[in-house]
Amino acid sequence: MDRANENSMNMDRTKQSSTSNIRWMLIGYDLIIYAVVVAILLLLYGGIDKLSTIGILQQVCLSVLCIFVARLIGKVYGQVWRYGGIQCYIRLLFTDSIAFVAYLCLELLLPIQKITFARMLSIVSLNLLGALALRMMYRYAYKCGNRETTKGKILSALLHMFSGIEAENEKEVQKIKVAIIGAGRVGVSLAEELINNEETAYIPRCFIDISKEKVGREIHGIPVWSENEATFNRLGEFEVQEIIFAIPSMDADKKKALYEYYKNAGYKLKVYDYPTMYTAGGKRHLREFDIEELLFRKQLVVSDERTNAYYKDKVVLITGGGGSIGSELCRQLAKMNPRKIIILDIYENGAYDVQQELKIAYGDCLDLQIEICSESS
Repeated sequence: MDRANENSMNMDRTKQSSTSNIRWMLIGYDLIIYAVVVAILLLLYGGIDKLSTIGILQQVCLSVLCIFVARLIGKVYGQVWRYGGIQCYIRLLFTDSIAFVAYLCLELLLPIQKITFARMLSIVSLNLLGALALRMMYRYAYKCGNRETTKGKILSALLHMFSGIEAENEKEVQKIKVAIIGAGRVGVSLAEELINNEETAYIPRCFIDISKEKVGREIHGIPVWSENEATFNRLGEFEVQEIIFAIPSMDADKKKALYEYYKNAGYKLKVYDYPTMYTAGGKRHLREFDIEELLFRKQLVVSDERTNAYYKDKVVLITGGGGSIGSELCRQLAKMNPRKIIILDIYENGAYDVQQELKIAYGDCLDLQIEICSESS
């Protein structure tokens, strides 16, 4: 168990290190683009406002400060570009626009050698164009760099050479993209399972959570969005096809509101939890919503001290014990330490399922007896 936990921790560190490396590599490539733009517009191009060496250094320091500080504040480098869509490009455009305004204001206020407005605009615009082109090529290579064609092999090789990551394989392309509601322990464990299991049919694209400590950050390279950020357009850009609920303790009214919201938008919905009819001794797994859950109400607690004392050490016969109501009565009574529970039903399958469930949960501590009768008797 300790070794498994250690391996999991090592894998998490590797993924976090990989994500961090990609961010720094992207900053490095952006700096290269910036250097090329500055070399063209400040060194090679003289113009009417030709600068001295000191003037060039002043303009370089001022422009690079404005551009990259704006991008860092705007969290441009915190985005997952290989999954990003138009919203990522809009954010980059917006941050560089703010950077240009700051650059212009500082240019007018500081006692440095001046350049024309057109030259300033050209520096910021060409730098932005290069950054956008770099990200588009990166995303294109990730999506299309498979091993099936010559072009795919070339794109895959270039992607690995310049970013250190592998192109999206055919299996991942064919997988169902999901958004996970809940970035807590349950949601993260589901994401880990989906990421680490190559045979699974699902791949997580994002988390949706309300925790301010998590929103805007990443878990295992998966972005965490607030409910307001998880718009249908954004989910569409990340190619999300299904929504998975992974918050077992979610309030019934809240769950109902989210269920209807995403259901009406056409998304398929699943839940990662125990089925309500098989909670005892079971494991969490991905499943459809149970009929009982769609009522969106809290379970009624029917047992209290007096009820427990009444049924303790009693032999209890439950008719229709394999049905939905009868099976729930079996579960409730099993908690009250009866001497024996007799499950009576006309259908063997239902009665057998309840028996196996209670055996898993209580073992030899609970005496169970199954009686199957026909309708005629």
